[in-house]
Amino acid sequence: MRDILLYLVAVLIWGTTWFAITFQLGVVAIEWSLVYRFALATVVLFAICLGTGRELKFPRRAHLVFLGLGAFLFSSNYYFSYLGVAYITSGLVAVVFSTLPLMNIFNGRVFLKRRLEPPIVVASLVGIGGIALMFWPELGAGASNDKALLGMVIVLIATYLASLGNTIAGGRSASKLPVLSMSAWGMLYGTGFLTAASLLNGNPVVFETTKPYIFSLVYLSLFGTVIAFTSYLELIKRIGAERAGYISVAFPVVALAISTFFEGYQWSIPAALGMVLVLGGNVYILRTRQKKVEPRPA
Repeated sequence: MRDILLYLVAVLIWGTTWFAITFQLGVVAIEWSLVYRFALATVVLFAICLGTGRELKFPRRAHLVFLGLGAFLFSSNYYFSYLGVAYITSGLVAVVFSTLPLMNIFNGRVFLKRRLEPPIVVASLVGIGGIALMFWPELGAGASNDKALLGMVIVLIATYLASLGNTIAGGRSASKLPVLSMSAWGMLYGTGFLTAASLLNGNPVVFETTKPYIFSLVYLSLFGTVIAFTSYLELIKRIGAERAGYISVAFPVVALAISTFFEGYQWSIPAALGMVLVLGGNVYILRTRQKKVEPRPA
């Protein structure tokens, strides 16, 4: 029951954050918007840890895990995600991000030496074909062809970076660390990376005082970062990175529904078929991995 609750919290929140990101684009540089988002989340998480007496002192090896999470899960992947939203609708960004479980499985094989099963390869190809169908109307829209293709590539980069962060979070070292403390330190390092990147790029320190920007920033920080990531990382510890990654199977449905109403996303027969293939391929992998349970030693 707790696993289901954690799953639903992350799906419903992350399914809406893609549209909230659109209010962060424009006046403020992407890096600074992310700095504000993760800085606020970091303060909240450290305050919770201090207020509840959670451990915050860790050995150097643990900080290597925190650095990895900060680099991949709490900075670089979000930079490319925000950049991708500038090129394609937020709903399509979420659909491309649904390749996360496939990348988690690939990285699990490469870095954690987990066995790669043929049905998973087939389902992965089905999912990739589904994404191609969903982007077919966008890629066939004449002048917007290059823009849609660039947006898709950017979000695929973001997804792979997020998968690297998932792999770190699902590793043996991270499994021994408390989720809230790990999130707090990871976000602190991520905020540092984003601040350094923004300063190196020469972006001026600007803050937008409009209500849409402030409200979306608070929502993304408190709900999209603190609550959703805490739920997700807890889920990784409970069921593993591969299965937890299937959150990305469900939130594109929420994101596309919002995109349809607020961004004018136009459905077509290829897009609908592509959505079925993307979800079907991912669900098939989930069912396959659920059935193949490794026996525990006596």
